[in-house]
Amino acid sequence: MSFSHYLAGTFGLLAGAGLAGYIGVNLRARLLPGWSGPVAWTATLILAILTVILLTLLPGTFGLLSGWLVLLLLGLAAASIWRWGGRLPAVRGGSPLVHVPASTLLNWAGFAIAAAALGAFTIGMRLKLGTGMTGFDSTWYHGPFAAGISQSGDTFSLHFLAPQFLSWFYPQNSELFHALGMVAYGNDFASPLINVGWFVACLVAAWCIGRPYGGAPISLAGVAIVLVSTVVADQAGEARNDIVGTFFVLAALAILVNAAAGGRRITLGPVLVVAITAGLAAGTKVNFIAAALALVIGAIVLAQPVLRRRAVLTALGGVSLGGLYFYLRNLVHSGNPLPWINGIGPISLPGPAQDVGGRDAGSVLGYLTDTGVISDWFLPGFGDGFGDGWIILAGLVLVSFGFCFSRASGPARRTAAAVGLALVLAWLVAPTSAEGPVGEPRGFVSGLRYLAPAIAVAMALLGSAIGPQKPGVRWLVIGLIALLAPFTISISGAASFRQILGGIFVAAAAFFVLIILARAYRSGWTKARVAFVSGTVLVTVLAGQLVQTSYLDHRYENPDFTTPGLNKAFAWAQGVEGESIGTNATRQYPLFGKYLENDVQFIGVHEKHGGFVKTDNCEAFRQQVAEGDYDYLVLTLDRPSPKRRFPRESGWIAHDPAVTRVLRKEPTVIYRLDGKPDPALCGQRIQQSSR
Repeated sequence: MSFSHYLAGTFGLLAGAGLAGYIGVNLRARLLPGWSGPVAWTATLILAILTVILLTLLPGTFGLLSGWLVLLLLGLAAASIWRWGGRLPAVRGGSPLVHVPASTLLNWAGFAIAAAALGAFTIGMRLKLGTGMTGFDSTWYHGPFAAGISQSGDTFSLHFLAPQFLSWFYPQNSELFHALGMVAYGNDFASPLINVGWFVACLVAAWCIGRPYGGAPISLAGVAIVLVSTVVADQAGEARNDIVGTFFVLAALAILVNAAAGGRRITLGPVLVVAITAGLAAGTKVNFIAAALALVIGAIVLAQPVLRRRAVLTALGGVSLGGLYFYLRNLVHSGNPLPWINGIGPISLPGPAQDVGGRDAGSVLGYLTDTGVISDWFLPGFGDGFGDGWIILAGLVLVSFGFCFSRASGPARRTAAAVGLALVLAWLVAPTSAEGPVGEPRGFVSGLRYLAPAIAVAMALLGSAIGPQKPGVRWLVIGLIALLAPFTISISGAASFRQILGGIFVAAAAFFVLIILARAYRSGWTKARVAFVSGTVLVTVLAGQLVQTSYLDHRYENPDFTTPGLNKAFAWAQGVEGESIGTNATRQYPLFGKYLENDVQFIGVHEKHGGFVKTDNCEAFRQQVAEGDYDYLVLTLDRPSPKRRFPRESGWIAHDPAVTRVLRKEPTVIYRLDGKPDPALCGQRIQQSSR
């Protein structure tokens, strides 16, 4: 990729962010007049994100999404705000934000823990800059969704993947940002970087939650260590979206808590922003729907009584803006916004007539009376997921929730704690929170990622509970968090000494930058501070080209994260451009190629209501391959099997004269198609092979 192309992509992203930021600032000024500081920044970011999503979905609905068109729409929207923004209705009423500053030393302690967590998180990011994204979910659906959107410019059609969990119906707010990065650069260089931004945004929102009570650094530090625990650390450098949904929940609570701190009732402006943010969370991941509903109800309950009816309409409008799109898409394609639910009591709902498939389902709720599973699986699992100090972490969570639900608390914190409780309940009933054979919930540790947002909410609220206490109590709690940090912060075993050293450097630099920003916030921006920040941005942009070049040179160069044969196929695909590839692999993202120019499709049969299933016989498989007009087939087993060395699909097509074998390494075969396979040859193949 040329330097000019890199600069053009970077300029486009920065220009788009600047335009969206300008729109966000002006909308925030109308909806939340008089707000300033980190809480205002968080609200501005939410409104800017909403703007980008809406102006991406608008052309994407018609298959017209492109980088220049989104940039043009942002420019037109910003120009309209500049010209007519003063005519927008402004929310009246409300009170200035409550701000109880913490001591300078306590702030520095919180900054240090947060900086250490950020440094650890970037280690995972830099690992993926050397390999490409390798996480299962990134290569199964996050990456293919984003690549599919960037290729087709279409956000409304379904991108059919391996027929398990009905994954093609998942909401995709998060993947839109990866798609925009792909459109800007013509590759996925931005994708391993994006979650670092969400990580920092989570920390800002956490700070805001503790800010009205003098506990901002406690909230900051508490959330920071949760975000780098084992169950969340794998978000670094990946396209996974748990951290994205966590940010939206924390941001909504930051707006809600600050608007209602001190027992105040809130106006329509905060109601709308909270509802928008709740919608963004639900539009990111299905398991945030419960938290989104709790946020919307909480905002309505906390609204001024005279505004209650208008608050209901405002909240419904806000949550629809933020999260309705992909559920409406599901309704159009399947007749059901939540196709995983085929009925409510006696009422049946339309949807695909197929099993959800995938792994063995199991919920934590189903094991709560099984002492054997709790002692053998759950208790050790908490240690694996949150570190050896998880009991102390659990104690802090209980203290936080206990205080927020106590009489000494207020409606703002009670509402926030109810949102955290909704997340806990969503984890308890999630069908994959304790997946595995009956009595062996092997997926429990992985399922803790559904609990992590609730833990983050509790740790953010911990600052609001401890902040008003005596200095000794505040220092005791932040001391416990500091003590927990080495046991909770997870660093990949694949990290080299050099990468760990780089993480320490990032932590030191982040701490230094936080001190500068804090001083600039309090005393203003001097020329030296502006020059420092501007120089840092310029150096980062210029260095980005070197990083991108190295990334593209090593991306899936020698993968080792799946079966040997599929690893070879992924490496092979990096030298293939502009080809159509049919596959039966669940993990298909690397097949899109280095510049994401390959059209990759799972080979299956479409059914009613958006259903999609694997072919179950030779004739149907050959027919689907013929209709797909593929250039190559990548056929594999997702995992080694003692019963079969290669997939049955390989046997179905191996003897067809239209195919030529390109690669064969257990359990994967790559074929080049020189024509269309003939379904009628299936019987002949069987006869020949039986002789």
